[in-house]
Amino acid sequence: MSLVCVTCLTGFPVPTGGSGRGLVQAQEVEFGLGPEPGDVWKGKDVTTAYVEALTLAEEHYAGPIDHERLCDAAATGMLRTLDPHSNFFTREEFNEFRSQQQANYSGIGSLITQHGNKVYIWSPIADTPAYRAGLRYGDEIIAVDGESTEGWDVSKVRSRLRGLRSTAVTVTVNRPGEPSPITVRIVRDSVGQPSVSNVFMLTPEVGYLAFRRGFAQASGEEVAAAVRQLKARGAKAIVFDQRDNPGGLVDAARAIAELFLARGQKIVSIRGRTPRGLTYENALTSNNPTPEDIPLVVLINGGSASAAEILAGALQDHDRALLVGETTFGKGLVQTPYRLPDGYGLTLTSAKYYTPTGRLIQRRYDNVSLYDYQRRRSRTEVTGKDGLTKYLTDGKRTVYGGLGITPDVEVKGETYTLAQGQLTSLTFLFGRLLANGQVEGFAQYRVPRDVDYNHTLQDSDYPITDQLLAAFKAFAQPRLQEFGIAPTALVGNDAFLRQQLRREILTAAYGFDTAQEVIIREEAVVKRAIAEVPQSRSLAENARRLMPSPLRPTNSFKN
Repeated sequence: MSLVCVTCLTGFPVPTGGSGRGLVQAQEVEFGLGPEPGDVWKGKDVTTAYVEALTLAEEHYAGPIDHERLCDAAATGMLRTLDPHSNFFTREEFNEFRSQQQANYSGIGSLITQHGNKVYIWSPIADTPAYRAGLRYGDEIIAVDGESTEGWDVSKVRSRLRGLRSTAVTVTVNRPGEPSPITVRIVRDSVGQPSVSNVFMLTPEVGYLAFRRGFAQASGEEVAAAVRQLKARGAKAIVFDQRDNPGGLVDAARAIAELFLARGQKIVSIRGRTPRGLTYENALTSNNPTPEDIPLVVLINGGSASAAEILAGALQDHDRALLVGETTFGKGLVQTPYRLPDGYGLTLTSAKYYTPTGRLIQRRYDNVSLYDYQRRRSRTEVTGKDGLTKYLTDGKRTVYGGLGITPDVEVKGETYTLAQGQLTSLTFLFGRLLANGQVEGFAQYRVPRDVDYNHTLQDSDYPITDQLLAAFKAFAQPRLQEFGIAPTALVGNDAFLRQQLRREILTAAYGFDTAQEVIIREEAVVKRAIAEVPQSRSLAENARRLMPSPLRPTNSFKN
C-alpha cells in the first residue's frame, strides 16, 4: 500500500509559525505524525476499516487493481466531502500547483496550441530556451525526443516538453517554407510566469494593466512597477483588469492592496481555527503611509476568484476603485497547502475571509454538485441582487454580500458563436503561412526571425486589408469541411476575421501578450471602463478626503 494512503487517513499536519499565522499566509506546511496524547481521535478505526476494504478488494475483485489510483480516489473523495476547494494532489499535480504559486515552472518556455489533430508552437516566451533554440510561431511539433507526436493532444505534448531543470529534450518541427523538418536540442530551465501580462495606454490619459494570471510571490512588485510605468507615460487613471484571475497567495493580495490603501485601512479579515480547535481572527491592514491615489477602474467577471476577490472587495469597500464587469466567482475560503510523503500534497480549507465591511464572499456549496458549483450557478444566483445582504462602504455606497463581489457597473463579457470559435483554427493556419512568407502576393507580411517583445503597438502594424481578407477566405473555403465548419461561416464575420488575423500575425512578430492588445481594445467592458473613469476619479477624490489628515498623499491628482 502506498504510504500516502495511510498518512492521509492517520496523520495530522503541523503548521509552521505561531497562532495560526502559517494558515493565514497560506504557506506550505510539513506533514506531522499524529495527534497529541489525550486528543480525541478515531483515525485508528478509520484506518482499520479502510485497510479491511482494500484487503477485500484485493482478494475478491474480478479484475486487476491499481493501488495508487485507489489511494488517490480515497483521499480525493474524503476531501471533497468537506468543500469544493479542499483537494488532493498526485505528485505531478502538486508539482504543478507549487510552480503556479512560485510563478515559474521548468520547461522550454513556449505557449503551444492544438488545431485539428496537430500541435503547434503559438508563441515562444521571451528569453527562454525555446526562443533561444529558434522555435517560432507556427512551428508544427512533429516529434519529441525522436518519438512521433502523431495522435498526441496538447496536454501530452506539454507534459513531454516539461521536465527537470538542466535536462535536455529534442524537439522536431515542420516550418512553412522549409524543405525538411528542423530538430533542436533544448536544455530545460526555470520559466517565469509574470502576473502582469499587458501594460499599455488605452488613451493618452488612461492606462491599462492586465493582472489575470494569479497572485504569486512577486505580484505586488510587478503591479507597483506597472503603475509607475503607466504614470511615466502620462496615465491619469488606470483600468486594472482582474478578469479570470483565479487567485493565489493572500500575501500577494495584501501587497497589491497596500499600494492603494492607506495605513490602518483593513484589507481582509480571516477567520478560522487552529489544529487544536481554537478559533481565531486575523485582520490584515495596510501599512502604507503614502498610497497611490490614481483613479482605478477594476474589471472583474465570474472567473475572478479567491485573492482576486479579496483585492476587489477591499478596493470597493474603501471606495478606492469602481468595479466594472460581472459578479465574481464567490470563493471566500482560504486553503493551506500540505506536503505529504512520496511527493503527494493536499490543500485544506483552514479559514474564511471577509471584506472590510464584513462581507463573506463565499457562495453556498451545500447540496450542489461539483460540476454545478464550478461551471454553473444555481437559479437563485443569477436572479440579481434581490435577497442579498446589503453593506455600506466608507463613502456610504451600497454593496452586497453572499454571492461574490458584485460590480458597481455591470457589463456582460464577450461571447462568440460556434462558427467563430471554429474559424480560429483556420486563422491560425493561415497566419503561420503568412508569417513565413508563404502567401503569394503578401511577402511584406513575413515577420523577422527576432521577435520584438518590447514593441509598442501602432495602428499601422500589419493591417488586414480587403485583399488579405479575400486571400484568407480563398484559403479557408476548401478547408471548412475538414474542420466541421458550415460554409456560411465566412459570411457576416468580416470584423471578427480581421481581428483574429491581425492578432495572429502580431503574435508572430511581437509575441502573444502584445498581440492581445488588439482584442482588449475592442472589448465592450474595456470601452465602458474608459467611459467610467470620471466616476472612478470622483471615488478616488472622496476616498482621499476621508483619510485622516496625516495620511493624505501630498501628490494628489487634479481633476
